[in-house]
Amino acid sequence: MPIGAITNGVHLPSWISTTLKELFAQALGNDWEESQDDAALWEGIDGVSDDALCAAHQELKVKRLTFVNERTRQLWPSRGMEASQVLASGVLLAPEALTIGFARRFATYKRATLILRDPQRLEQLLHAERRPLQIIFAGKAHPADGAGKELIQQVYQLAQDAEFAGRIAFLEDYALHMARFLVQGVDVWLNSPR
Repeated sequence: MPIGAITNGVHLPSWISTTLKELFAQALGNDWEESQDDAALWEGIDGVSDDALCAAHQELKVKRLTFVNERTRQLWPSRGMEASQVLASGVLLAPEALTIGFARRFATYKRATLILRDPQRLEQLLHAERRPLQIIFAGKAHPADGAGKELIQQVYQLAQDAEFAGRIAFLEDYALHMARFLVQGVDVWLNSPR
């Protein structure tokens, strides 16, 4: 039997925001989570207006930005961060920019840096006047994975580069709490494994 793709499952109760959970309950009923695998249930999603969905998503983007900024504010004095490190931490991320998120273990087969391979094109995309783009990276490499650690170094160096004007961020000390803000508050989740 041919297999087209394999991916980890997503545990909805762990990752969905309270904001979206409540919005979905209004359109799908309070018990929608128990029936989430039923395709017929999702026919009712049209009951959620585009405006309500956009407002909820924008609220989550603002929560993500607030989390990133507060985290940097706390880390800055305790770590004696330099200006380039503050820049890399995501404090200049914009709420209106299309935000791509990548947060997971940095292993070579996950190709975190694939999106960074053409720096000139990337710079054009990041600085597009009408449609700005930004990328948030977070994650850790296994302690014995030297190649994974090198990927993190590449991302972090670009995040510190003033040419990218704070449009690339690398969040240190990746943990589940941080992941929730990222999953819920980005526009596109980058998944580019080999």
